[in-house]
Amino acid sequence: MTVDLSDLKNRSVLVTGATGMQGGSVARALSRGGAFVSALVRDPGSEAATELEKSGIRLVKGELEDRSSLRAACAGHDSVFSVQLASSPTNPTSERDHAHNLITAARDSKVSHFVHSSVSGTGWRKSHSQAHSGGTDAYWDSKEAVEDAVRSAGFPVWTILKPAFFMENFMAPKVAHMFPFLSHGEIVVACGITTTLAMVSGDDFGKAAAAVVADPARFAEAEIELSSTALSFAEIADTYGDVTGVRTKVCSASPEEIEERLGNRSWSGMQIWLAAVGYPARPEHAAEYGIDIRTSFRDWLSAHR
Repeated sequence: MTVDLSDLKNRSVLVTGATGMQGGSVARALSRGGAFVSALVRDPGSEAATELEKSGIRLVKGELEDRSSLRAACAGHDSVFSVQLASSPTNPTSERDHAHNLITAARDSKVSHFVHSSVSGTGWRKSHSQAHSGGTDAYWDSKEAVEDAVRSAGFPVWTILKPAFFMENFMAPKVAHMFPFLSHGEIVVACGITTTLAMVSGDDFGKAAAAVVADPARFAEAEIELSSTALSFAEIADTYGDVTGVRTKVCSASPEEIEERLGNRSWSGMQIWLAAVGYPARPEHAAEYGIDIRTSFRDWLSAHR
């Protein structure tokens, strides 16, 4: 059974992170479906915010550090889409702090449906207690703490989306950090070349979020793993080469070798975790909820080459 998006026309949604990839994909998918969409933006005059406004999305000025601005932004909306930047070593509590402020504001404003974007694989340490995290424990602690806060906040309905690796990490601006030698035909990773990477496109993620907003009762307390494909790094390199014409290889190196070559890379720690555990999301998980996301990496590359 697929999701009927016609009910989006009766929904009003506040989207956080709308000038970024995740929130932007969600805001546009909701708007295309007929929902009344407001985008929380720090700077309404920014280029990204202006593009949202041109597409018919209302801009609401606010900051995740400012609870009063969040309460005003949440007011009058049925649903809130929540996403926060991951905490950094210089500000290790920012993700939790920002999520707490938004959760509190949404609850105080009587928002009926809170939709939160986390990441595929949270809770993995319960079943993989001996697996190597690659030094990413703080990352998972933060993600899991926010999920717990959403579950216990008391919203009439809440939903947690758990996307795997975004295909958009293979394009600017993210690619410069994630795969800095990709344009020269090399993918450098701290795991084996046969390590599997589950992936989802931003467009598919937006479609999934729109489906959830369209039918809150159906997705009450649902925690949905999201990916449309899973390939090894060797398969990713082959596909990239086929589509772009740039002969591409994977180089597996130790974290020490990578640091010497690329500098300190937090992404290397996640690659170690990929080899030990990996994102569990697969297309059938979304399909169980009637969410149809099928974009292949090859098709995504062809569309973005």
